[in-house]
Amino acid sequence: MGLSNSRKLGIALLGAAGTMTLWSCGARRAAPMIATDRQPAPQSRGVTVTDLSPKFLAFYDSATTASLSESDRWAMWKRLYGFAAVPPTPFGDSLARRLLDSAWNRYPDSLPRIRKGVAAFGSDPSLQLRRVVSLLGCGENTHVHLIAFVGGFEENAFAFAIDGVPTVAIPIETEGALQSMVHEFTHAVHRSSACADFRSGYGQSLGELVISEGLAMRVVQALVPGRPEYTYVGHRQEWLDTARLRRNAILDGIRDHVADTGAASVQRFTFGQGTTGLSREAYYAGWEIIGELLRSGMSFHDIAITSPARFAVLIDRAIELLESAPTR
Repeated sequence: MGLSNSRKLGIALLGAAGTMTLWSCGARRAAPMIATDRQPAPQSRGVTVTDLSPKFLAFYDSATTASLSESDRWAMWKRLYGFAAVPPTPFGDSLARRLLDSAWNRYPDSLPRIRKGVAAFGSDPSLQLRRVVSLLGCGENTHVHLIAFVGGFEENAFAFAIDGVPTVAIPIETEGALQSMVHEFTHAVHRSSACADFRSGYGQSLGELVISEGLAMRVVQALVPGRPEYTYVGHRQEWLDTARLRRNAILDGIRDHVADTGAASVQRFTFGQGTTGLSREAYYAGWEIIGELLRSGMSFHDIAITSPARFAVLIDRAIELLESAPTR
């Protein structure tokens, strides 16, 4: 499986007394990065920013001045930086190392951007949060903790929550930050108590994954218009073409497993091969399902305030409409 544009899952673990520590992947082997009791004060309305680029640069500068094997470089990465957009599992651990190894020779060209830190986003996070709130029509009091980090050029932003605070992590080494920011802010607003109120937190069913990802992708399309469709789905044109050829089979598989929960289910329909042998089936299904709901007359607000308990109904309704219509 290729690593390019493979989306989610994040890497947040809870420590004692409500403290959040961010780890790379294997929690027992990585160094803690941030604790919530030492977060900076909000820099703009609705958004608190933490910039991890100095930690990455400390690792990078140390690694490039030493003659290290790939194994020693990996050990230094975990000790000095240790932050990647991967699941907190052995599988995620292997993904993080592959990302580091594949990205290593690309970092020099991106250093001018990385050294800018948060400024590399080129967009005011507070403004983008307000735009999302306005489109969804809920979540006006949402406060977001934004983490700027250096990834492996996979453009893999992600979101999670800690002590009730939505947290989004966005990579700065590439130029896709605006779409990523809008996408992840949509998750934060959608999951607020003023919108859908996901009481299960981020331990979600397949149905929750499909609806939340589909909504975020369509919000990006609405707020950052005019880009190729495959960029909103976060993959390549060839993948989107293949998914469309398998549309009904993918949708049937999603409907059959809509209530499945747990890491294995999420992995199967994201990093894994789903029911048709194609990766990221949940994202394609979400794109099509939310698109159909919008075409059928629901608004972004209608979808955003729908209780997760009704997601299976929405999904079934949209799939029936899609399967009775030609592929768009």
